[in-house]
Amino acid sequence: MTLLASVERGLDDLERRFDEALDAALPNPVALIFSDLPLAYQGKRDLVFALDLLSEGENECALIAGFIRDRLRENGGADVAHLEREAWYYLRTSIDPGWQFDDGEPSVPAALAYLAQILRERTDAVRSRPRTAHPDATPQAERAALLLRLRAETGTLAGRV
Repeated sequence: MTLLASVERGLDDLERRFDEALDAALPNPVALIFSDLPLAYQGKRDLVFALDLLSEGENECALIAGFIRDRLRENGGADVAHLEREAWYYLRTSIDPGWQFDDGEPSVPAALAYLAQILRERTDAVRSRPRTAHPDATPQAERAALLLRLRAETGTLAGRV
């Protein structure tokens, strides 16, 4: 299997995990089906990171892995060793900040498999927590009055044409 095929397979699996994590972490998944949105891999990665389901180093690793795929798609023979080292470094140091040096070769496929497994575990933890209702402190009548007042103040798009 080529490096590109291996990276694409790992990223596809990780993107499925992003979809699952977003569905688990955000309320009302019926209204937001993330796999149907045109976010693509990097957009979903950003959301999963913003929801604190990836650490900073894990996020950097996932970001760089996406860059590796893009570079290899442009040129199948591209030298991506420096990107592999960076992705591996960010992931290693997210696990243990003292793990600065590693004698072994970096492995983006292993990094992607690790990220998918960790995200699966975190998604399962999110699913096991009870969902809470939105904490509306403002009574319904006041929220309705606010919306009507703002519509009157700002106008409508139809009124601007």
